[in-house]
Amino acid sequence: MLPVKSASVLGLNQETMEVTLKTEVEAGASGFSVTGGGDEGIFIKKVLKESPASKVFSLREGDQLLSATIFFDNIKYEDALKILQYSEPYRVQFSLKRKIAGKEELEHIHSTAQYKKERLSQVLFTDRMSSGKL
Repeated sequence: MLPVKSASVLGLNQETMEVTLKTEVEAGASGFSVTGGGDEGIFIKKVLKESPASKVFSLREGDQLLSATIFFDNIKYEDALKILQYSEPYRVQFSLKRKIAGKEELEHIHSTAQYKKERLSQVLFTDRMSSGKL
């Protein structure tokens, strides 16, 4: 955990630290409430004393919640579906495990990546040409 410098509302520098906390099954994300939203961000509003949020994770009022990872091992289909549907309008990062069939699939993956790379180069070149930067 490395401290990160950030500017406060008053223009003073303050130290902030990004921390990753992991829950165990049954501990979940309970014992605290949040506030905010939109451009403001989501912040911890209140932490119940003697809750896992207080005891295990040392959450504090005012902490900003940057992201939450929900593990899909042993999750019910209905729960996974709801989570994915609710997350649709937001930026999402997936962690995947994939079985690769063989040489043909590897070649397909490579050719698809190469096509995307070439297409991106064409788009960037066209944008630069139209903006007069070339």
